Amino acid sequence: MRDLHTHILPGMDDGSKTIEESLELLHTLAQQGVDTVALTPHFYRARESAAEFLARREEAWKQLQDATRGQDYPKMILGAEVAWAPGMSEWPDLKKLCYEGTNLIQVELPGIPWVDDVFRQLYSMEGRYGVTPVIAHVDRYFRIQPKRNIEKLIDMGYTMQVSANALLHHFSRKRALELLIDFDAILISDCHNMEERRPAIDLAMNVIGKRYGSRAVNMVVANTDEAFLD
Repeated sequence: MRDLHTHILPGMDDGSKTIEESLELLHTLAQQGVDTVALTPHFYRARESAAEFLARREEAWKQLQDATRGQDYPKMILGAEVAWAPGMSEWPDLKKLCYEGTNLIQVELPGIPWVDDVFRQLYSMEGRYGVTPVIAHVDRYFRIQPKRNIEKLIDMGYTMQVSANALLHHFSRKRALELLIDFDAILISDCHNMEERRPAIDLAMNVIGKRYGSRAVNMVVANTDEAFLD
């Protein structure tokens, strides 16, 4: 199984702070059945340019490669969690922020009620640069957005991510399962550390299995893996 949303690269953001912590996160994901991990640190254009971000990412990536070379860890690919911003569909460097080897870009939407421009920018990315948004942790928006905004994302056909932790809490479990089972959302860990934001793919899969059975578990794994294909 692939995990397409992690904060494992050391020293990049509010995720892993050290190489040692990064290795522990990778080891834990491997134990949970993850064989491919996307390294997707936060990118905020208001804080740094894409060039600055990519240079920092490359340095952290070299450190992690050196630490894992010759050892049995999941395959790793580079990406980014790109914070939505006005006019982002016009950024000339959008493709450089995509998942490695694809035209898929992970977008973190605003934490306030979405206006029409949010959807307009998502749509324009495809038309202008051929870049297709993947919507990060949709479960995080359940408390903020009216239901019609989530339904609009579904209607637009974008791949949506559901955090494993959303299946572990009563208030979010029902809607998270609905997105995974009925609308082909993909399951992610969004892991940051080994304390309060540790990987929980195994626990989420247990919830799915108990509620819907092994067939549903296999479907979620297949949807998650196939969503990464460009």
